Amino acid sequence: MPSSMNPSTTVDSCLAPPSFSLERFMLFLPIFLTMIFGGGLLFVLFADRLLGIQLASLVSYTSAIVLYTFSANRGMQRYLFRCPIVKPQLPRLVIRHMAFVCILLILLTAALQLRPHLPAWWFATSRESRSMPPFIAALFVLSALLALAQILTNRSLLERAHIDADVRRDELL
Repeated sequence: MPSSMNPSTTVDSCLAPPSFSLERFMLFLPIFLTMIFGGGLLFVLFADRLLGIQLASLVSYTSAIVLYTFSANRGMQRYLFRCPIVKPQLPRLVIRHMAFVCILLILLTAALQLRPHLPAWWFATSRESRSMPPFIAALFVLSALLALAQILTNRSLLERAHIDADVRRDELL
């Protein structure tokens, strides 16, 4: 690794072999619980209130974005908040997130405004035990696709930042 050749260069902590860290576990546990249980609870509590669906979606969506952008799920590269290459990218990631959240809120609000004009079968569940109405399934799929697009572009941004840092470090050597 180039950093071992020159002690003045910083080691990329994101590339260190993953190991269990209580600190990282304690950071991601509340994010995971918020994504799963907190969002679900908000959907139950606020579903019939003005902007309740949007609020619950925003909480779950934001938690999922943080979790899947920075964690090493399914063998993907992890990105550490303390990494000197990740830190400068955080403001850009926040701005991107605000843009994606605006798209999510517009999408949900438009769908909820369209709801009274849809046929009744859009809101009926099938006879299967774990089925959901097509309207809810469509909102879930659209939100998941939006989240996937954001996660992939976030991870691409962080990967490019690491590659650029490696290139700059190699040029200095």
